Amino acid sequence: MLPEKTIQTANVLLRPLRPGDGPAIVSGLSDYEVTRWLARVPYPYSLDEALRFLAWERAQRPVSAEQVYAIDRGGMIGLISLRDAGPRPVLGYWLAREHWGNRYMSEAAAALVEDTFDDPDIIEIQSGVFEGNERSLAIQKRLGFEIIGRSIQHNLALGRDLAHIDTALTRARHYELKT
Repeated sequence: MLPEKTIQTANVLLRPLRPGDGPAIVSGLSDYEVTRWLARVPYPYSLDEALRFLAWERAQRPVSAEQVYAIDRGGMIGLISLRDAGPRPVLGYWLAREHWGNRYMSEAAAALVEDTFDDPDIIEIQSGVFEGNERSLAIQKRLGFEIIGRSIQHNLALGRDLAHIDTALTRARHYELKT
Protein backbone atom coordinates (compact mmCIF):
# COMPACT_ATOMS: atom_id res chain seq x y z
CA MET A 1 0.00 0.00 0.00
CA LEU A 2 1.16 3.52 -0.65
CA PRO A 3 1.73 5.06 2.78
CA GLU A 4 -0.52 8.08 2.28
CA LYS A 5 -3.13 6.70 -0.14
CA THR A 6 -6.66 8.07 0.14
CA ILE A 7 -9.95 6.96 -1.42
CA GLN A 8 -12.67 9.59 -1.84
CA THR A 9 -16.33 8.66 -2.22
CA ALA A 10 -19.40 10.87 -2.42
CA ASN A 11 -19.82 11.02 1.36
CA VAL A 12 -16.67 9.72 3.04
CA LEU A 13 -12.92 9.90 2.72
CA LEU A 14 -10.79 6.84 3.44
CA ARG A 15 -7.46 8.15 4.65
CA PRO A 16 -4.44 6.98 6.63
CA LEU A 17 -4.76 7.14 10.38
CA ARG A 18 -3.26 10.19 12.09
CA PRO A 19 -1.77 10.56 15.57
CA GLY A 20 -4.68 12.85 16.49
CA ASP A 21 -7.29 10.15 15.77
CA GLY A 22 -6.93 8.65 19.26
CA PRO A 23 -9.90 10.43 20.87
CA ALA A 24 -12.21 9.53 17.95
CA ILE A 25 -11.14 5.89 18.16
CA VAL A 26 -11.81 5.86 21.91
CA SER A 27 -15.18 7.54 21.43
CA GLY A 28 -16.29 4.98 18.85
CA LEU A 29 -14.91 1.92 20.62
CA SER A 30 -16.10 2.95 24.09
CA ASP A 31 -19.61 2.13 22.87
CA TYR A 32 -20.36 -1.47 23.81
CA GLU A 33 -22.80 -1.77 20.89
CA VAL A 34 -19.86 -1.18 18.53
CA THR A 35 -17.12 -3.12 20.31
CA ARG A 36 -19.19 -6.22 21.10
CA TRP A 37 -19.16 -7.17 17.42
CA LEU A 38 -15.37 -6.87 16.97
CA ALA A 39 -13.04 -9.81 17.49
CA ARG A 40 -9.78 -8.07 18.37
CA VAL A 41 -10.87 -5.04 20.40
CA PRO A 42 -11.07 -4.95 24.21
CA TYR A 43 -13.90 -3.31 26.10
CA PRO A 44 -13.73 -0.81 27.61
CA TYR A 45 -11.26 0.82 25.21
CA SER A 46 -8.79 3.36 26.61
CA LEU A 47 -6.85 6.25 25.13
CA ASP A 48 -3.62 4.40 25.96
CA GLU A 49 -4.82 1.48 23.82
CA ALA A 50 -5.72 3.84 20.98
CA LEU A 51 -2.33 5.54 21.13
CA ARG A 52 -0.51 2.18 21.15
CA PHE A 53 -2.58 1.07 18.14
CA LEU A 54 -1.84 4.31 16.26
CA ALA A 55 1.89 4.03 16.99
CA TRP A 56 1.92 0.39 15.87
CA GLU A 57 0.00 1.17 12.69
CA ARG A 58 2.29 4.10 11.84
CA ALA A 59 5.42 1.96 12.39
CA GLN A 60 4.03 -0.93 10.31
CA ARG A 61 2.66 1.16 7.45
CA PRO A 62 5.81 1.24 5.29
CA VAL A 63 6.45 -2.52 5.56
CA SER A 64 3.02 -4.06 6.11
CA ALA A 65 0.56 -5.31 3.54
CA GLU A 66 -2.25 -4.46 5.97
CA GLN A 67 -4.27 -1.47 4.83
CA VAL A 68 -5.90 0.57 7.59
CA TYR A 69 -8.02 3.61 6.81
CA ALA A 70 -9.88 6.12 8.91
CA ILE A 71 -13.39 6.75 7.62
CA ASP A 72 -13.62 10.53 7.67
CA ARG A 73 -16.51 13.00 7.37
CA GLY A 74 -14.85 16.14 8.67
CA GLY A 75 -13.37 13.94 11.40
CA MET A 76 -12.85 10.25 11.96
CA ILE A 77 -16.13 8.32 12.33
CA GLY A 78 -14.86 4.76 11.95
CA LEU A 79 -12.18 2.49 10.59
CA ILE A 80 -11.92 0.01 7.74
CA SER A 81 -9.05 -2.35 7.02
CA LEU A 82 -7.75 -5.23 4.99
CA ARG A 83 -5.40 -7.57 6.82
CA ASP A 84 -3.47 -10.70 5.94
CA ALA A 85 -1.35 -10.13 2.88
CA GLY A 86 -1.82 -12.32 -0.12
CA PRO A 87 -4.53 -13.11 -2.61
CA ARG A 88 -7.29 -13.41 0.04
CA PRO A 89 -7.21 -10.39 2.36
CA VAL A 90 -9.68 -10.07 5.24
CA LEU A 91 -12.01 -7.07 5.42
CA GLY A 92 -12.85 -5.61 8.83
CA TYR A 93 -14.54 -2.40 9.90
CA TRP A 94 -16.39 -0.45 12.55
CA LEU A 95 -18.42 2.76 12.57
CA ALA A 96 -19.33 5.00 15.50
CA ARG A 97 -22.96 4.33 16.39
CA GLU A 98 -24.13 7.91 15.84
CA HIS A 99 -23.32 7.40 12.14
CA TRP A 100 -25.20 4.11 11.68
CA GLY A 101 -28.09 4.12 9.23
CA ASN A 102 -26.56 6.59 6.77
CA ARG A 103 -24.90 3.97 4.52
CA TYR A 104 -21.45 5.44 5.19
CA MET A 105 -20.03 2.00 5.92
CA SER A 106 -21.62 0.53 2.81
CA GLU A 107 -20.04 3.30 0.78
CA ALA A 108 -16.63 2.93 2.44
CA ALA A 109 -16.63 -0.85 2.06
CA ALA A 110 -17.71 -0.67 -1.59
CA ALA A 111 -14.89 1.77 -2.35
CA LEU A 112 -12.25 -0.34 -0.60
CA VAL A 113 -13.50 -3.53 -2.27
CA GLU A 114 -13.34 -1.87 -5.68
CA ASP A 115 -9.86 -0.54 -4.98
CA THR A 116 -8.71 -3.95 -3.74
CA PHE A 117 -9.88 -5.79 -6.84
CA ASP A 118 -7.85 -3.34 -8.95
CA ASP A 119 -4.94 -5.56 -7.88
CA PRO A 120 -4.98 -8.50 -10.33
CA ASP A 121 -3.45 -10.82 -7.71
CA ILE A 122 -6.49 -10.62 -5.43
CA ILE A 123 -8.61 -13.77 -5.77
CA GLU A 124 -11.20 -12.98 -3.12
CA ILE A 125 -11.87 -10.80 -0.11
CA GLN A 126 -12.83 -12.64 3.05
CA SER A 127 -14.83 -11.26 5.95
CA GLY A 128 -17.53 -12.34 8.34
CA VAL A 129 -19.62 -11.39 11.33
CA PHE A 130 -20.44 -12.73 14.74
CA GLU A 131 -23.88 -14.32 14.73
CA GLY A 132 -26.51 -11.68 15.46
CA ASN A 133 -24.70 -8.82 13.72
CA GLU A 134 -27.34 -8.44 11.03
CA ARG A 135 -26.37 -4.86 10.09
CA SER A 136 -22.85 -5.86 9.18
CA LEU A 137 -23.98 -8.99 7.38
CA ALA A 138 -26.40 -6.87 5.33
CA ILE A 139 -23.55 -4.58 4.26
CA GLN A 140 -21.54 -7.57 3.09
CA LYS A 141 -24.49 -9.13 1.24
CA ARG A 142 -25.19 -5.84 -0.57
CA LEU A 143 -21.60 -5.95 -1.82
CA GLY A 144 -22.01 -9.52 -3.05
CA PHE A 145 -20.31 -11.39 -0.21
CA GLU A 146 -21.65 -14.90 0.24
CA ILE A 147 -21.75 -17.06 3.35
CA ILE A 148 -19.07 -19.72 2.93
CA GLY A 149 -19.15 -21.35 6.34
CA ARG A 150 -19.33 -21.01 10.07
CA SER A 151 -16.59 -20.99 12.64
CA ILE A 152 -15.87 -20.14 16.24
CA GLN A 153 -13.83 -17.00 16.90
CA HIS A 154 -12.69 -15.41 20.11
CA ASN A 155 -14.28 -12.09 21.03
CA LEU A 156 -11.84 -10.09 23.14
CA ALA A 157 -14.46 -7.62 24.42
CA LEU A 158 -16.69 -10.41 25.71
CA GLY A 159 -13.81 -12.67 26.71
CA ARG A 160 -15.26 -15.79 25.12
CA ASP A 161 -15.59 -17.74 21.89
CA LEU A 162 -18.61 -16.97 19.73
CA ALA A 163 -20.27 -18.39 16.64
CA HIS A 164 -19.04 -16.61 13.52
CA ILE A 165 -20.49 -16.46 10.00
CA ASP A 166 -17.66 -16.57 7.45
CA THR A 167 -18.16 -14.68 4.17
CA ALA A 168 -16.22 -14.09 0.98
CA LEU A 169 -16.50 -12.13 -2.25
CA THR A 170 -14.63 -13.61 -5.19
CA ARG A 171 -13.16 -11.50 -7.96
CA ALA A 172 -15.44 -13.26 -10.47
CA ARG A 173 -18.59 -12.56 -8.45
CA HIS A 174 -17.58 -8.94 -7.86
CA TYR A 175 -17.24 -8.25 -11.57
CA GLU A 176 -20.28 -10.36 -12.45
CA LEU A 177 -22.44 -8.20 -10.16
CA LYS A 178 -21.08 -5.02 -11.75
CA THR A 179 -22.30 -5.98 -15.24
